[in-house]
Amino acid sequence: MPESRQVWLNGKLVDERSATVSVFDRGFLFGDGIYELVRFFRCGPSVGQRRFGVGMDLHIVRLRRSLALARISGFDAGSLPSICEAILDANDLDDAAVYLQVTRGAGTARSHIPVGSLVPTVFASATACEPIERFTEPASVRAVVREDLRWSLCQIKTLSLMGNILALLDADEHGASEAILHREGMVSEGAYTNVFIVRGDELITPPVDDDPPILHGVTRMEVIESAADAGLQARVRPLSLSELRSADEVVITSSRRLVSAVVEIDGDKIGDGAPGRAARSLFAALRQRIARATGTEAAAGLAPSSPLQLTPVPRTHA
Repeated sequence: MPESRQVWLNGKLVDERSATVSVFDRGFLFGDGIYELVRFFRCGPSVGQRRFGVGMDLHIVRLRRSLALARISGFDAGSLPSICEAILDANDLDDAAVYLQVTRGAGTARSHIPVGSLVPTVFASATACEPIERFTEPASVRAVVREDLRWSLCQIKTLSLMGNILALLDADEHGASEAILHREGMVSEGAYTNVFIVRGDELITPPVDDDPPILHGVTRMEVIESAADAGLQARVRPLSLSELRSADEVVITSSRRLVSAVVEIDGDKIGDGAPGRAARSLFAALRQRIARATGTEAAAGLAPSSPLQLTPVPRTHA
């Protein structure tokens, strides 16, 4: 990777040290914009492509939804793959995460209502991440539970993350790295993740289109689709705080970490305080999906196209 990164800014690659945006950009002044993050893994020689973006089609759909709900026009969500490829090629990266940000654009002064026809500001950068062979087990995460004080349009992947950040700062002060949010005792999502619980052989997660809605997590969908491979039945339904606290296991998902196990909530252990069999099975199932898509089963220590060998998740609830 070059000493100085190349970033994407308004249709071209530029050195990060010379990349500038207007002080009147609405993303800077108001957080008036949206973003997307795509996780990439290196492909093996048999695949015919250099790298694989996990859930790329879902990312495009979510980006298009965010743009429409935010009423930002002038940027085509379908250009996400080509921008990602350009920024990864420029920085010679394969195992990486690409962050894309689109703001409403820059005006000539600070005005709450956009004046005139603005051109969106489009920025993207790439960061090196772990290759698939280094994903050997789910991360152990300590969490706190906090009231969800954010606005009610959380299905928009907005730049305005102050509510999330305040919850995470509170979590950090209590020795945790995630905050699981709730509204009137019903779990919504984590400050940076989607949330699942395991009860017996059921994997349960809140609906994204409830009232209020939550983020349409790409890894959330990948995990739901992988549940059967992990010996679990996926259920999408409202989830209460009491169910969260009494769950056999709690699992969170994100594009960077894929699947993590919540081992402690508000200082109380979940299960035996270590990643459980369901979390490990889900992690293994998603890892194998990625290894197969990238043709890197051997590098990941998996037999090519072999079935998963997973420990069955016991039924402990009627």
